[in-house]
Amino acid sequence: MAARTSTSIGVGITVTILGVSTLALFIVAMVFYAQRREAITSREAAERTTKDYLSDADRNDAIIARKKDEAGKAHKTVVRLLLDERSAIMSQATGSDRNSVSTITEALDKAKSASLLAALRERDGEVEQLKRRFTDADAARTRALQDKENESARVKVIEQSQQATVAALVADVDKTKAEADALRDDVAKTKAAMEERVDRVRSEFAAKESSLKGDIDKLSANSAVDRQRIREFEDRQRGSRFAGQSEYALVDGQIVSTSAVENTVTLSIGRRQKVVLGLPFSVYAQGTSIKVDEKTGQYPTGKATIEVIRIDEDSSIARVLREQKGNPVVKGDVIANPIYDPAKKYKFLVYGNFDPSRTGNASVFGANEVKAWIKDWGGDTIDVLAGDVDFIVLGERPQLPPQPPTTAPLEVINFFLNQQKSASHYDELLKQASDTAIPVLNENRLRTLIGR
Repeated sequence: MAARTSTSIGVGITVTILGVSTLALFIVAMVFYAQRREAITSREAAERTTKDYLSDADRNDAIIARKKDEAGKAHKTVVRLLLDERSAIMSQATGSDRNSVSTITEALDKAKSASLLAALRERDGEVEQLKRRFTDADAARTRALQDKENESARVKVIEQSQQATVAALVADVDKTKAEADALRDDVAKTKAAMEERVDRVRSEFAAKESSLKGDIDKLSANSAVDRQRIREFEDRQRGSRFAGQSEYALVDGQIVSTSAVENTVTLSIGRRQKVVLGLPFSVYAQGTSIKVDEKTGQYPTGKATIEVIRIDEDSSIARVLREQKGNPVVKGDVIANPIYDPAKKYKFLVYGNFDPSRTGNASVFGANEVKAWIKDWGGDTIDVLAGDVDFIVLGERPQLPPQPPTTAPLEVINFFLNQQKSASHYDELLKQASDTAIPVLNENRLRTLIGR
C-alpha cells in the first residue's frame, strides 16, 4: 500500500511537471510567436525603410557592391561609408562638410566649368601660371637686388672717389688761398714800394725839371747870343765863302764792262759800298758833265738809266732801263745817284720776333742776329725811336698767351705782363712809323736792302 501511494505521488508529480512544462512551453511559444510577429513587422518596416535608402537595383550595382566590401572592411555601413566620403569630399571641395552638391554646382556655374576636376585643372593651370609668374618675379626681384647691390657698390666707389676729389680740391683751395694771401701780401708790399718809388721819382723829376728849366733858360740866352754872333760872322764873311761842289754831283762809280746780249752792265761798286738791289743810277760819259744848270737848277739827264739786279762784294750787275739812241753805254762811263751816299751810316731800330735761321720758329732772340747783319753791312742799330732813325725793322708781333687768373703764380703773371708790354710797344712803333713816314722793313726786305 505504501508502494502504491509512492507511485501515485510520483505520477502526480510527473503529471504536474508535464502540465507545468506544457504551460511553460505554450507560454514560450506564445512569446516566440509574438516576437516573430514583431520581428516580421520590424523586418517589413526595415525593408520599407531600406527601400527609401537602397533599392534592389541599387543592391545589384557594382559600385554599391564595391562600397559594401569597403564598408565591411572598415566595419561601417554602406550609408555611413558614403556619408563619410561625402563629408570628406565636401570638406575638400568646399571647405565644409555641411555644404551640398548644389553649392559645388553653383560654384562651377560661376566658374563656367563643366566639372569640378575641370575647374581644378583650370585652377591648377592658373596656379601654375601664377607660380611661373611668381618665379619670374622672384628671379627679377633677385636680379633687381643684385643690381641694387652692384649699384650700391658703384655708388659707394663714386662717393669715395668724390670724397677723395673733394678732399683734394679742399687741399688745393687751401693751398691756393694761402698762395693768394701770400701773393696779395707781395702785391701790397710791391704796390707800397712802387708808390714810394713813384713818389721818389716824382720828387727827383721835379728837381731835375726845375734844374733843366734853368739850364734851358741859360741855353736859350746863350743861343740868342750865339745866333747874334753867327749873323755878325756871316755878314763879315758874305762874298768871301767858297761854294764847293754839291755831294749829289759826285761820281758814284764807273761802268767796267757791258753785255749787249743780256742788256746789262757791270759796275765798280758792290756790297762793300752799300749798294742795294733795285738802286737806280744815271749814266754819264764823264764826271764833269754832272753839274747843276744855273738857269733851271736841275741836273742834266744822263745818257742812260740802269737798275742794280745783282750784288757782289766790290761789284754789281745792273740792267739797262733806258738808253739814248746813238749814244750807248760803254766801258769807262760814270754813274751817279743823288740820294746814294756810300759814306752815310744808316740807323735801324730792330724790334719783334725774328727767324734768321729760317727754322719756322721766330723768337725775340733772333733780333740779335738781325742786328749783327746790320752792323756787318755798316749800319747802326738803336733801341729807342728817335728823329734820326732811317729804317724800322719789325719782325713778327709778340703773341699774347691767355690771360692768367689772379690766383696764377707770380712768374706767369709777370710773363703775361711782359708779353702784353712788348705787343703794345710793337703796335706803338708801327703807328709812329706810319705817322712820321719812317720806312718799315720786314726781315725779307731787310735782306734785300743789305744784300743777304
